[in-house]
Amino acid sequence: MSRDTIPAEVKRAVLVEAGHRCAIPTCRATTTEIAHIVPWADTQDNSFENLIALCPNCHTRFDQKKEIDRLAVKMYKHNLGILNNRYGEFERRLFELLAKSGERVFVLGAAGDLLVANAVKDGFFEDKHVQGMNFDIKSDSGYSKSFPMTFTYWVTDAGVEFIKRFASGNDIA
Repeated sequence: MSRDTIPAEVKRAVLVEAGHRCAIPTCRATTTEIAHIVPWADTQDNSFENLIALCPNCHTRFDQKKEIDRLAVKMYKHNLGILNNRYGEFERRLFELLAKSGERVFVLGAAGDLLVANAVKDGFFEDKHVQGMNFDIKSDSGYSKSFPMTFTYWVTDAGVEFIKRFASGNDIA
């Protein structure tokens, strides 16, 4: 049986879902291939739900070497949906960095509070309100406002657990 071509719009959606990177959080290589979660030979299924972006190395480790099992790849796919609907690109990259480094404290510059707002709301990061540089505005009419230029965050215990689940491909829901 000849294999059907994956429609361009489905390929595009799969690549966009993964940010044009490998869907495995500890990899995230930028060269990607489209992989079938359940083999095409078994299902003839080229649907978005059955496809995932993997780098050539992870694709081989999944399809041929069986070093990455199907349940893990299904969880990576599931987690992409949650990550993409809840967290911004900056937060996702920060999760990756923290998974690799194991750091529990980080400092962000101006507007950093906006970049991690959902992770703070979810209890993964805590703003320690460390005094740093501020930009102060004072007008002749008496108006004054101080804007923080740095934000210091602590990764909470819940954040450490979330990042571990994220990096290992376990359910992050």
